[in-house]
Amino acid sequence: MHLFLLGAGHVGLVTAVGLARLGHQVTVADIDPARIEGLRAGRAPIYEPGLDDALVELRGRLGFATDLRPPDGVRHSFVAVGTPQGPDGPLSLDHVLNAVGGLLEVTGPGHTIVVRSTLRMAGPAALASLRGARPDAPAIVTNPEFMREGSALRDFANPGRVITGWIDERDRPAAEEVITLYAGIDAPTLVADATSVALIKLASNVFLAMKVAYANELARLSDAFGADAPLVADGLGMDVRIGRAFLDAGPGFGGSCLPEQAVALAGIAAAAGVPAPLIDSIAVANRTHQGAIAERLGRLIAEAEGSGPPRQGPEALRGAQIGVLGLAFKANTDDVRESPAIAIAAELRAAGANVTGTDPRASAAAQRADPELVVVATPAEAAAGADAIMIATEWPEYGSLDWAAIAAVMRGTVVYDTRGIADPAAVAAAGLTLERLGRR
Repeated sequence: MHLFLLGAGHVGLVTAVGLARLGHQVTVADIDPARIEGLRAGRAPIYEPGLDDALVELRGRLGFATDLRPPDGVRHSFVAVGTPQGPDGPLSLDHVLNAVGGLLEVTGPGHTIVVRSTLRMAGPAALASLRGARPDAPAIVTNPEFMREGSALRDFANPGRVITGWIDERDRPAAEEVITLYAGIDAPTLVADATSVALIKLASNVFLAMKVAYANELARLSDAFGADAPLVADGLGMDVRIGRAFLDAGPGFGGSCLPEQAVALAGIAAAAGVPAPLIDSIAVANRTHQGAIAERLGRLIAEAEGSGPPRQGPEALRGAQIGVLGLAFKANTDDVRESPAIAIAAELRAAGANVTGTDPRASAAAQRADPELVVVATPAEAAAGADAIMIATEWPEYGSLDWAAIAAVMRGTVVYDTRGIADPAAVAAAGLTLERLGRR
């Protein structure tokens, strides 16, 4: 089947590739001519493992255009535009409503508009109002994605579920038909009202954020009492009611979904007058954890100085030189939105430290996101003159660094690994002191 898709961002491109691999012909449209030109040449505008190869592999099934009208004969138009921060808070509906409004003007009965973008709770009602009561209007269906950056192509092909939502009863048959577009994928399916589907999407990400925040608090407790956080997570994960996923400690959750939607759902509850102290606390817990990591790094530096009583509080970081390895919010992406590494770097600078960061994929994006951050090309450059190194992103290459070479250019000896990826024997052999978040 020939499908049309608006929005050549991360969600849109991965969705287009996934649908093309299922046998569909997909035309992707975007308002950015340079982006479309790059895609026609086989260059993705974002880094996602396997995406560039897929653009070449599927050249016969993928087309790219700047015309925002679906080609003749197309019966399904997907909308995968962004929902950035707007005047009304996170998950602004402006781009979605503009895209859907444009499609409503050029399509009619027999056509289905499939909204793939994440919606706030007011989204379905706003879409219904935008369409109005026109009997000749196309159907509108929601179809949220549940893909993780860094493994999005795999997640599309092997999802935990495929869900569609109907705006009102007349859209229910169209919502059921959209499920059939995913034929070939073995996953549970659900067709429900779009309001419930919107809450499923938000609640899923915020629940995962809650698990991450909980795991990070357990890691700090493990540090305080000498427990081993990975073993604690393994023990928790043995309970099928809890599960092991998203219980690995780290520097906090980041990216385009979890932080934004944790704040958005708290705001939605507050606006509705619904007390939600648990949801309110999730974003706060993440910020608290990142502040605690910065404070812990200061204590480690002070303890390593070894002369006189260790400096306390912010003074421990004043004048310190710190190299941060990893600036993307997680490995296998160049996305730095809400990156824990950048947030902690800002905390360190606010306490008087000098910070130099590096990342194998996200250095340029990090520099744009935080112009005050000094960004260099290699771990050795980030380590030059450093009192401490902090590993903030779990890039595989940081698990096999030449620590002797790193030690040779450092001023101090502290390595603080928030991801548990460094080789303890190699770090020790280089004469450095390794501290791992939540690990003995």
